[in-house]
Amino acid sequence: MARDRVGISRVQLSRDAGISERSLAGYEAGKHVPPSSTVDVLARELGVPSAFLYADELEALPAGAPSFRAVSKLRAGQERAALTSGALAIEVNRWLEARLRLPAASVPTYERGADDPVGAARRLRAEWGLGYAPLKNVVHLLEGRGVRVFSLPERLADVDAFSFWWEGAPYVVLNTRKSAERGRFDAAHELGHLVMHGDYDQPVGRDKERDANRFAAEFLMPADDVLSRGLRNAGVEQVLIAKRRWGVAAIALAYRLHELGATSDWLYASTCRRLSQMGYRSGEINGAPRETSRLLEQSFAALRQRKVTLADVARDMHVLPDTLRELMFGLALTAVDGGQQPSTRPRPNLRVV
Repeated sequence: MARDRVGISRVQLSRDAGISERSLAGYEAGKHVPPSSTVDVLARELGVPSAFLYADELEALPAGAPSFRAVSKLRAGQERAALTSGALAIEVNRWLEARLRLPAASVPTYERGADDPVGAARRLRAEWGLGYAPLKNVVHLLEGRGVRVFSLPERLADVDAFSFWWEGAPYVVLNTRKSAERGRFDAAHELGHLVMHGDYDQPVGRDKERDANRFAAEFLMPADDVLSRGLRNAGVEQVLIAKRRWGVAAIALAYRLHELGATSDWLYASTCRRLSQMGYRSGEINGAPRETSRLLEQSFAALRQRKVTLADVARDMHVLPDTLRELMFGLALTAVDGGQQPSTRPRPNLRVV
């Protein structure tokens, strides 16, 4: 698990640590016990405390459990590293749930939702009382509904995002190297997988990715709202202004307008070409602040009242504090205000138990 976390092969670890592959294979299979000096060398190379290598193995997240976009393009080491991040997220959540009362999961699963992704998005908006209003903060919205949202380490920049259900809890793991706008779409996309491709259906395949994209587009940019904004035949300047309403990428809004029949094929192609020339294909110019976790911020604020620090949590889990920071948006958790849509529902309370 420690080697998978950093996504390196046994050959590379053997070379870096100066230990034979045969010995490493024996250690990993539990056939031989390495001397403490060897454990210290391995821990240093793998970026974990020595205690991690002595601790019980983390429960592995099965390869088919999460949804990975373009999984065929991921190197095997990247997929294993992402799965290990998911397993660590589960352990962090277990640690927190043993001490804090976190929001219960209230994410429905629509068994035939994939037959109508747009309908599934509309149904979820209705059930959550969101109407057609823009979503102020998608991460906070998901957390308020019991989704556990974590972040990927920067070294896994090629992994877009992924989601999965585990022991009745929904998880979303996001790539923080993307723009805020693309991160919001990723979060909505993964919500689509959770809702439409739950425990009964492995969320893999191009068709399921298209389903999740269609769900995310309707969830973030409801057709009725978009079409009521006077954006028919909208050009680049109108797109760049209007995208702020829904907090989406300019290219995403251009695609949405074309999908809804508000722009012609020629205008859509022309708009995308110009946006690409302006640099919007690779990112958003003067984009919004990146959404981060409010739940984790509140959790650690509650723990600090009990004199429990991040270092204490890391020590209990036999990992380094930086490993936890990688999973928790760097613990820079106050950048974006807001959360769910205005509602009479109280904010979820965290209580130390």
